[in-house]
This record gives sequence, C-alpha cells and structure tokens, in this order.
Amino acid sequence: MRRMILSLMLVAAVACQPATMELTEEQKAEIEDVVKQLAAKYSEAWTSDRDIDGYMRYASDWAGTPWGCCETLDDLRSNATRFWNRWDWESHEVGEMKVMVLGPDAAAVTFTAVAVRVDTAGVRSEVTNELANLWVREAGQWKLLIGKNHVHPTGT
Repeated sequence: MRRMILSLMLVAAVACQPATMELTEEQKAEIEDVVKQLAAKYSEAWTSDRDIDGYMRYASDWAGTPWGCCETLDDLRSNATRFWNRWDWESHEVGEMKVMVLGPDAAAVTFTAVAVRVDTAGVRSEVTNELANLWVREAGQWKLLIGKNHVHPTGT
C-alpha cells in the first residue's frame, strides 16, 4: 500500500511539472524584437505623447501596478497625471535596449534613459534613469508586469 501511495505521489508530482518549451533562435529573436518595440513605445507614451490611455494600456493588472508606487492601476493613472502636470521634458534619450528572453511569454528589458526636465517653477534638472522591465504575454498581448527605475541626478 505504501509503495502504491508513493508511486501515485511521484506520478502526480511529475504530471504537475510545467511543460518546458525550447525556443529556437528565430523565436527568441522575434520575441526580442516585439518586446523591444513595445518598451520603446511605452517610453514614448510616457515622455512625449503624454497619452495616459496609451501609457496605461501596457500595464498588467495582475500584480497591482508595475512600478509598485500605487495599489491599483487607477492610482498609477493619477500618479502619472500628477507627474506630467509637474514636469516638462526638454529632451529624453533612450539608450540601447537589451532584451533577455525568459520563455515564450516572458522577457526582461534593461536600458538607460537620459532626460532633461523642467518643473513648474522653472527649475531645470538632468537625470539618468536606469530601467529594468519584466514583460509578460497575457491573453496574447504583451504587458509590463514589473518595472524598476533608479533615477540619478547628473546635472542641471
């Protein structure tokens, strides 16, 4: 009886293991290209377009907000709008994006962006942002699940 229970537990454990899928180099390159384009569009929606709906459409609601600054996507929408009302960009240059394909439905993107911004009081500042984003495919669409941004003042 004990052997049968152990055998059933082993079969159940093996059956519950996630299926692995080895991606071809072609598939990896395709995912890398798609995610890189989305990350660039997302960055553009944040800095140039100031299109709140365009900006928000990339955010996954699976784990709250990607940036962890807000509890809900509505809070993120309000936070982004407040930020836009405070700052204007003189320039915003995105550096080379590096993409690591983690699987058929996940990829990590890292890049640096240098921005010169001016607040409502006219104070000008230059910052370097080091960004890392985790993109996942949800119901066939790529979404930003987690984002991390380190801001370093670089001058005025």
